[in-house]
Amino acid sequence: MNEQIKKKIELLAPGGDADSVKAAIYAGADAVYCGTGSFNARQRASNLTLQELEHLVHIAEQRNCRIYLTLNTLVFDHEIPDVLKLLENVYQVGIRTVIVQDLGLLHILKTYLPEIEVHASTQLTTHNEGQISFLSKSGVSQINLSRELSLSEIKPLCSVAHKNGIKIEVFAHGAFCVSFSGQCYMSTSLCGKSGNRGECVQPCRRQYLKKRSKNKTDLMTVFNLKDNCVFAEAEKLYNAGVDSLKIEGRIKKFFYVYNVTSAWREQIDALETGKKIRHNDNRLETVFNRKFTSGYMNGTI
Repeated sequence: MNEQIKKKIELLAPGGDADSVKAAIYAGADAVYCGTGSFNARQRASNLTLQELEHLVHIAEQRNCRIYLTLNTLVFDHEIPDVLKLLENVYQVGIRTVIVQDLGLLHILKTYLPEIEVHASTQLTTHNEGQISFLSKSGVSQINLSRELSLSEIKPLCSVAHKNGIKIEVFAHGAFCVSFSGQCYMSTSLCGKSGNRGECVQPCRRQYLKKRSKNKTDLMTVFNLKDNCVFAEAEKLYNAGVDSLKIEGRIKKFFYVYNVTSAWREQIDALETGKKIRHNDNRLETVFNRKFTSGYMNGTI
């Protein structure tokens, strides 16, 4: 068995409510990302109370799973006392990893709570070597790359990150944004609800423009993107050096989380033991999807 096969890769699953977090844990996730209260990018999710979070941290520890707290929105000056209070509370219930977008919040964390591990959210739009170097110097230990990157772009960024002691995280399943990660203002412009404040109403999913397909029978919604699914290309990402495969879906419920996470658990187990991977899994088709594509990773939209 060569060195590549020996490498472990993290399976990172979503948890929008307590049942979804439990589903992710029991389906075999190595880590679950979830939010509580304000300052997370999915205000529409149920999110967790501090009491629920404490209970879930305990369950996760029993199954060697980690809980990552999402504080991945932009923070205003007058909100900083509330953020500090929230950080104090979540630290007391066992949170040791936080996902951030705001560079000011990153500075606060590394200055006043250096024992907390900080991960860079997809909202930071990380897509080049300079950003990775900057985030490394800022104390970030794991970066979620922009989901618009291709495999040929991801591989050299993994190499740079590893030289800087940083792990690379890539979205492997779930919804795409119509714009670059963290750089969409469509919801703000149309509805006054900012995606960078956790309020995105996903206007890009509405039916604005339709046209007939080539066979003239199907009416296609042109503006809507298909969902991301790189299940068949998992080995390519593994060999490229990706350290964490992330499932999107904190608004989805436990049935979605369990099915997608369990399918990916088996796929990653196969990768790590040198077994042949599968190119599809029926569990992925049984949950909500807008049809699948691996277009971004392969360099096409």
